[in-house]
Amino acid sequence: MSCGAVYAVCALSTTTLSFVLPAAKCDFHLSSSDKGRLTATPLIGMCVGSYFWGNLADARGRRKAIIGALLLDALAAFVSSLVQSFPAFLACRFFSGFGIIGATGLIFPYFGDFLSLRHRDVMLCRLEVFWTFGTILLPGIAWLIIQDPRLNITAEGADFQYTSWRVFVAACGIPSLLVVLLLLPFPESPRYLLHMNKAEQALQVLQRIFVVNTKLTEKDFPVESMISAYDGEEAEVVAADNNGNETKSPLTWNQRWNAFWNRKKMLVTPPYIGLLVLCCFVDFGLMFSYYTLMMWFPDLFERFSQFSSLSPGVSAGVCEVSANVTRDELLGKNECPQAIDDTVYIHTLVVALSCVPTALSVGLSINMVGKKLMLVMMLISSGLAALGLNLVRSSLQNLLLSCVFEAIVSCTEAVLFCVICEIFPTKVAATAMAVTVTCGRVGAIVGNVVFGALVDQHCVVPIYMFGALLITSGLLCIILPKSTRPERPQ
Repeated sequence: MSCGAVYAVCALSTTTLSFVLPAAKCDFHLSSSDKGRLTATPLIGMCVGSYFWGNLADARGRRKAIIGALLLDALAAFVSSLVQSFPAFLACRFFSGFGIIGATGLIFPYFGDFLSLRHRDVMLCRLEVFWTFGTILLPGIAWLIIQDPRLNITAEGADFQYTSWRVFVAACGIPSLLVVLLLLPFPESPRYLLHMNKAEQALQVLQRIFVVNTKLTEKDFPVESMISAYDGEEAEVVAADNNGNETKSPLTWNQRWNAFWNRKKMLVTPPYIGLLVLCCFVDFGLMFSYYTLMMWFPDLFERFSQFSSLSPGVSAGVCEVSANVTRDELLGKNECPQAIDDTVYIHTLVVALSCVPTALSVGLSINMVGKKLMLVMMLISSGLAALGLNLVRSSLQNLLLSCVFEAIVSCTEAVLFCVICEIFPTKVAATAMAVTVTCGRVGAIVGNVVFGALVDQHCVVPIYMFGALLITSGLLCIILPKSTRPERPQ
């Protein structure tokens, strides 16, 4: 529950800007291109931050890195609610992305380190459900805060503005602080402690787990000493008694470097280099489509709302609505400030709720259907749903198709990660995952910039790009091998 709460907060922080786009448009005089830059900036922070937090977690521990990442995210949220210029706001959101990616990336290995192999897959799949809960919570918080005129704390036209959307941005930093309090009672990962040759501390953690779970005393714990062992070329055995006395010294830096380089060479030789390029292409296309539309859905719903108020009874597609609303803004028909229509919050909430059945069913059915087949089906069907956005003629049709797209695509990356763990050997799987995730974040950056630049006059282009990338990725996944690993023992 605690790790799930952290993951839900990661979803909340990652998607905060989706409601800032329509709400802050007047304060910062944002064009669609500016909105694209705004949604891309935290992703750039994520690309930079993932490497930093990964190294910090290896050097100082998983738990400390997660807590530090959450504190930085909260600080960035509070400061970004205060700054008055758009460049300063962009800088703060960069650090928000820089921080939250640390918690997002490390909560899975931290949680998994406490689980036995028998329970690990099921429990990690359950953790995915909390991401959906975070996206459900967001429109509720936004509706309660942004729509409340009492939270426009400063007078209109004042030099220092603190309006309701700024209160919302600050409020989205509070959960990051609260989940830090949830993590404080928990120990460091025992697997990490063994990896760092701190066998005595690892033993103390396991003793504590034993005491909590069994209500017995530490003296009843049957293990008296711990041994950490590594496979392959990094073989290094360190035994310790209760006093932590080591019986073997660790590898030298030169040995570690050689082992590290041998692993990387494996990843860039056939067949793994081809599999890596394919996985990177799939995640690039997936995040290009998923993250872009996820961040822009509230803004698109707001455009439909404005169009309906200006042209009641007229049916139009997504691209026609965007073009008309933009033209009306240029002609001065849409005045600032504007309150976001209630339907925007309701529609965003409905889209988030549509992901719940998928999030629950994927974990239950993935072994029956098969990871590869499920990945192919999800990519192709979400691509067809994306192409269908060009065919909608009303706000209701747009909502229904958005629900279908989001429900399918929201869990697709998790299935891709399961496939990566199957097709790459253990010693290079983590590196393959890191490279793939980075390519996905680059795809999200490019997608947001492209969509922001084209949505007003040429929005049919990015929509066709979304569909083409997803369907092509799905067809390419057909050539993926089932697994390169031996069958796991029952």
